[in-house]
Amino acid sequence: MAKGRVVYLRETNFTPRPERVLITSAPRDVYENDPMHRRLPVLTGDGFLNGFSEYSTDIPEEWKFSTWQKDYGFAFLEANIKGPTFLHHPYSTTIIEHLESGVYDVLCISAFTWTLPWAIKMAHLAKREYGIKEVWLGGYAVMTDEPAMNQVFDRLFWGYGENVLNQAIGLSPKSAEEVKHPDLITRADWLGRKTQIGHLIFKRGCPNRCTYCADPVFQPGGDYPLSIDAVEEILDYYKWNDIKSVYISNQETHMFNTFGQEVLHAIKKRDMYFGMLTSFQALAFCGEDGIRELRDSGLSFLLVGLESLNDKNLEKTKRKTRQKFMEDTLKLLRQLNIGVTSTYMICFEDDTVESIREAKKKIIDLGIIVSLFNITVPLPGTPFYYQCKEQNMITDWNWSRWTGNHLVWKHPNIDPVTAKELLAEMRSEVNHPDYNPTLFKQWERNTKKSC
Repeated sequence: MAKGRVVYLRETNFTPRPERVLITSAPRDVYENDPMHRRLPVLTGDGFLNGFSEYSTDIPEEWKFSTWQKDYGFAFLEANIKGPTFLHHPYSTTIIEHLESGVYDVLCISAFTWTLPWAIKMAHLAKREYGIKEVWLGGYAVMTDEPAMNQVFDRLFWGYGENVLNQAIGLSPKSAEEVKHPDLITRADWLGRKTQIGHLIFKRGCPNRCTYCADPVFQPGGDYPLSIDAVEEILDYYKWNDIKSVYISNQETHMFNTFGQEVLHAIKKRDMYFGMLTSFQALAFCGEDGIRELRDSGLSFLLVGLESLNDKNLEKTKRKTRQKFMEDTLKLLRQLNIGVTSTYMICFEDDTVESIREAKKKIIDLGIIVSLFNITVPLPGTPFYYQCKEQNMITDWNWSRWTGNHLVWKHPNIDPVTAKELLAEMRSEVNHPDYNPTLFKQWERNTKKSC
């Protein structure tokens, strides 16, 4: 069966009719109007999320990059649960209009940690003003230990919820084999080149146990893979819509296990190129020959979690690869002409201002096109969170600031103001053509192809 679980804060045994359930993500007002973070412009008029907007705010306008995409988790729910009304990044006024209609008994909110304050306010309002019987909460926000959650929410949905949410509204549960893959066509504006890419997630979650990562807490062990029929169906849909490239967005993509090989074959027989989100551990599993084979099979792009170039940080956070292996792998990828972007976290416990600036130079020298930087956050439920809480290291309990753009815990070497300055410096220099020659070459290639 597909995984997922429900925590009942109130045992009411209430089963609403599917059509009397309203499911919403946080409204775009939260993104557009909150002065505490930089996520402008974050949403298109049709509710697509600009996934890169906050990473490119300090670089020239013509160099900015973006991916206009759906919220993955919300899209999976909408594709697999029939009957409820889904509001995908609506305006707050739209949510209120639906509540005023009087046709809903349950409001189900999908929220991140940093949108929890909005979710709590909306839950109170829904019960007090509009007669909503129960408010349910899903998404990473369920992992917080905010006391106010117990006062207003009735159920918390952990993990991937297609199975348990169907059961909660009186429908048949879904097995992993029955889960359909949603349409995740993404519009990308990538360094002077506009294109469309079909995102593919054939296995959600991550089995690793990095101490800072929320995924192993939200869905321990990850989820079961989708059926190959679901993969083939969405690939056919992308092909029919003239999509030439697929981006595999598993948290840790393995293409050389049994199911990965089936997916790779399905992509190859449709003559599609592909990129993927993966880890250095998964690349180690491939080996040099495997990486070459993937390149020959159409692999053109990787997003990989670099996170730190300090072995002490890597060891403390239980990362399974070390700096030397990551540098050697990136060198091989450059030789094979596979473009690489990375994620990177600053303000680990052993970081200093000097070590972060040294890492900035190394990232550029390693030939990474673009890096997505965040300040390390002790996300609720993670070992790092409990360490910070037990040692009284958390200095900012305003969940709205837990976005990766603020330092919310007491760092031994770096203060919050300096952390924000370092973050802006990393984003604006590593991702700027005047500093990053690999990025500049990619821009030149893209603009020549567009001519």
